[in-house]
Amino acid sequence: MRVLIAGGTGFIGSYLSKRFILNGFDVNFVSRSKAHVQWNEAELIETLEKTDILINLAGKTINCRHNAENKKQIYNSRIETTKMLGAALLKCKNAPKLWINASASAIYKSGNKHCHTESNYEKGTNFLAKTVQDWEKLFFDFNLSTTRQIALRTSVVLGKNGGAFKPLQLLTKYGLGGKAGNGKQFFSWIHIDDYFRIIEFTIENESIAGAINATSPIPLPNSEFMKTMREVVGCKIGLPAPEFAIKLGAFFINTEASLLLNPVRFCPELLLKSGFEFKYPECKSAINELIN
Repeated sequence: MRVLIAGGTGFIGSYLSKRFILNGFDVNFVSRSKAHVQWNEAELIETLEKTDILINLAGKTINCRHNAENKKQIYNSRIETTKMLGAALLKCKNAPKLWINASASAIYKSGNKHCHTESNYEKGTNFLAKTVQDWEKLFFDFNLSTTRQIALRTSVVLGKNGGAFKPLQLLTKYGLGGKAGNGKQFFSWIHIDDYFRIIEFTIENESIAGAINATSPIPLPNSEFMKTMREVVGCKIGLPAPEFAIKLGAFFINTEASLLLNPVRFCPELLLKSGFEFKYPECKSAINELIN
């Protein structure tokens, strides 16, 4: 089976490609590197005609200062790449059977009161929420007749070789792994192995389509997550980070404090109802595997 990953040279894409190759898949990439398929319609169509599964992960990281220029890049990098892939698919005579497009939990309203599911949720109203809402609308508006479409609304992906986990581990190791802010904000997460297994599951189960929450079934408050980190790392001390300190630190490292202080609490209703079994449903087993 042949897989084409757009934006697949980063942390998540590199992991997926290695797993697919181990499972006997042929993997190709769309990127700006001359070694890969280029972002032009003719080359995309030619490659897609020989592709079974398209996975689109392209988009500028949200881990940056959300000033006007970065907001423009965050938005356009998602909209334009999805638009280009959809337009190419419409011109294919033998389009891929499945198109998985990255999406994000930011589509939901942040807060602790409600655990958003695919069928029961409140839409967010901030910049990131609007971006994801427009992104998904564009994706599903293509309404491809022979290609099944899935939008993976993904939580924080925990893995050894990138993303948020390594900084959290180091902070905990050096006694700085306390709660962030009041620690009550829920942290939704997923082990990268389960993220890959979800993609495998959707490939194998052709009845699954639409938006899917790709996240652990047990989100938990930030304070509880960090307490578990300290237990697994073996560090009894965890200095807390007050809200003002997080905002100050975010300013100096050019990111947004709201990513840590105002996350989304959401749950994988559709996956559980479809019979998917998480290998790492609880954070302790996930953290332990990643560290030990």
